[in-house]
Amino acid sequence: MTLSGRPVFRPRLRRRTAIVLCTVLALTALAGTAEALVRHRIAGRVAAVAGERLGTTPDVELGATPALWQVARGSLPDVELTANGVSARHMTGLAIDAHLRQVRRSGQGGTVGSSSVTVDIGATSLATTGGSGPDTEVVPDPAHGRLVVHVGRAGALTVPVAPVLAGRQIRLTPGRPEFAGTPLPDALAKRITAEVSRTVALTDLPLELAPRRLEVTDDGLRLTLSGGHAAFRA
Repeated sequence: MTLSGRPVFRPRLRRRTAIVLCTVLALTALAGTAEALVRHRIAGRVAAVAGERLGTTPDVELGATPALWQVARGSLPDVELTANGVSARHMTGLAIDAHLRQVRRSGQGGTVGSSSVTVDIGATSLATTGGSGPDTEVVPDPAHGRLVVHVGRAGALTVPVAPVLAGRQIRLTPGRPEFAGTPLPDALAKRITAEVSRTVALTDLPLELAPRRLEVTDDGLRLTLSGGHAAFRA
């Protein structure tokens, strides 16, 4: 301060402050770039490994934890994979949303602490499963927990199907077929229900996943699975 009360201008102090601020900004930008590169590289590697099993490359999210911190700890706390057009168990066009928690690399593979997966099976996929004809249409009826199968160009032949999760199997149990709203005779109905009946095995699933719930949705079927600690090969 001067005797008049005015502050003394200190250009050196202001210059040093500017240098410090520029340095901080540069380091912040560098850290942000490194974070983006590491996150992209990890996500790409996970997508490549998962894509070999899914038959399509999934989108990968690594959660809110900084990727640099995840690499330092050697663990990915929450990995989300989403994919459409997946083929599995003689079905196509599946949509999968998987959450893998506490993913760690180990040797030629790694481990996961737990996992949860939802698989959406659309009506179109259901209609083309099991060698169904081109004139087959599946209409979900979530209010009654069933699927209604329409067969023929006009869809006059209808078969209600109840999907049930029985242990590690999905059982599609048909009800009484009708033609133009009229129940078919016993002999013909028995033959048609035998053709429509299906069983889908859910054994030998990756990550020791086990089916937990099956429900009819507006779009088709949704299967929920979960698993605990499991190993995988990269």
